[in-house]
Amino acid sequence: MTISTTTLVDDSFKTIIKASGVGNETEQLLLDASELLNATSEPKVSIANVYEVEGSGKINFNFDSEESILEISGNGNYGLKPGEPKKKSVSTGSGDILLTSDDNVTSYNLVIECHKETGFTN
Repeated sequence: MTISTTTLVDDSFKTIIKASGVGNETEQLLLDASELLNATSEPKVSIANVYEVEGSGKINFNFDSEESILEISGNGNYGLKPGEPKKKSVSTGSGDILLTSDDNVTSYNLVIECHKETGFTN
């Protein structure tokens, strides 16, 4: 099933989205960087904060054409704390963020804050 996303904030510095799904997803599009405000060619974002408000099982995030960069499980939070740096793309891929969820995940709700790194005008 497709991930459902809602954009809560999209300004010149960051984008915050709410996402929900039912699990057993493989590299589903979570964020299309080219659709963000002020995106130019090859926009890149970083994952600054992820907050899982409900769910169980493992959820992995990766940038297009990269291995998993972040895994969360159960209710929890990653980012915006000392020792939890932003997760940035290291490839020349599209900059999109993809999500993979385990088959034992029955549902989840996430709030993800992404910072605009390159490929955006002010």
